[in-house]
Amino acid sequence: MPTLTIHADSAVKHWSFSGKQSLAAVLQQAGIGLQMPCGGNHTCGKCKVRCSGAFSPLTAEEAALLSPEEQAGGVRLACLTRVVGDASVLLHEKTTVSTLSAVTLPEHTLGRQGLGLAVDIGTTTVAMQLYQLETGALLAEALGINRQDRFGADVISRIESSNQQGVASLQACIHCQLEEMAASCMRQAGTDHLDAAVITGNTTMLHFWEGLDPRGIAVAPFTPASLFGCTGRTAIAGIAPYLPPCLGPYVGADIVCAVLSSGLMGRVDETAVLADLGTNGEIVLFHQGRLYCASTAMGPAFEGAGLSCGMQASPGAISTVSPGQDGSLTISVIGGEEAQGICGSGALDAVAVLLECGVLDESGLLEKSSPLVCDRNGQSAVQFPGTSVYLTQKDIRQIQLAKAALCAGIQTLLETTSLQPEQVHRLYIAGGFGHYMNLGSAARIGLFPPCLRPKARVLGNAALAGAVTLLLDPFYMDILSDITSRSEEIPLSGNSTFSDNYIDHITFESDE
Repeated sequence: MPTLTIHADSAVKHWSFSGKQSLAAVLQQAGIGLQMPCGGNHTCGKCKVRCSGAFSPLTAEEAALLSPEEQAGGVRLACLTRVVGDASVLLHEKTTVSTLSAVTLPEHTLGRQGLGLAVDIGTTTVAMQLYQLETGALLAEALGINRQDRFGADVISRIESSNQQGVASLQACIHCQLEEMAASCMRQAGTDHLDAAVITGNTTMLHFWEGLDPRGIAVAPFTPASLFGCTGRTAIAGIAPYLPPCLGPYVGADIVCAVLSSGLMGRVDETAVLADLGTNGEIVLFHQGRLYCASTAMGPAFEGAGLSCGMQASPGAISTVSPGQDGSLTISVIGGEEAQGICGSGALDAVAVLLECGVLDESGLLEKSSPLVCDRNGQSAVQFPGTSVYLTQKDIRQIQLAKAALCAGIQTLLETTSLQPEQVHRLYIAGGFGHYMNLGSAARIGLFPPCLRPKARVLGNAALAGAVTLLLDPFYMDILSDITSRSEEIPLSGNSTFSDNYIDHITFESDE
């Protein structure tokens, strides 16, 4: 049998296989998952590895997703390359996020004993914290890219993957990851046991955690197997976790936890909007004691996935972009390292700066006559000075679609209650990307109505904060029923108002 020699994480692994399989399939058999935002559908070009040995010839489809330099250097796409004999592959170490975004807790009373674990299973990122329950002291934390990314970047592609190969593989993937993260947190805290756990996430992520079939979420009449609000059947570190309630198929426990930790329901005389920015943009409008909720598909562009040079907010990522002298661009890189890619906040800044400089027009088209614009594999792109990192016309379109989806979702909820953006008292922005983004850049590209910029408050990881709050203070368990009883989900799929708003907000036209 032929052997694939795998060089990864400063270690070498030899794996024997049979037949002529795709490199991605062989790596998966060897227990190594690659980031594949497109779910292996040969469209994202993210599963790049450096290869040597017996592989299938480069096809035109694969070549279109690789630069000439990459092709000359032996870089291949694992989803399109077949291993036909003895070969070797060099993998970059898995990109991880360096620190957790801020977790801000509401006022709470400590009422439990022991050690507790709070977890937020995001579609792109998984966050975990371990607390001493008597004192509320944070003892340990862990953060990582959701390893289910090899099944697809968004919930729909992962549901499709589970339909084809069963839920068990996706459940095993997230279960193994959370067990490893929990073990890391317990080592940091110097303990070998837990007393309580709370796991939050969107409706699909909780289905995968529990091993429930999620296919009802993706097809009419959009009926989940469970909306949770119960103790889970799948244990973490030997503890059966509490799973907060979801409000619907696309408005999950993560947004319930975000509402809880934000404290917005305590300001009964105010109208507020909460937007949790992730692969799914989840939006809540609080008005006259009611919660109007919606979810819109933003895609993973603002979380680093889906962009040509996109990456998580970790060392080596371009995190800010500003105008330089003589029409150039100035960048800052996390960790002060050589730029390896660009994260969501950097991409947001870049688009805003290009708009202000006139390099990008309101329709989202790069001006080819600008000295900042070059050709990259047959399409217009902007390459950041002193780096090999670039933003293409296609990347900008992805950002354009994401911002239109969120702003249209906000506008649709407001119109549902006959409100204007000017009547909103507060805008709460949650999520890891939301924690680091420049609010001015966000308003400039139209991520939210510009009049809400001075009313914006950044919450950090509000979903995780809500899970921590439930862990520390039993009183907040009673508030969950209040949130669910006051909530109404506003479906955006097939919603003509949302469709009209989406078209209206697709351009980068400034309202200021």
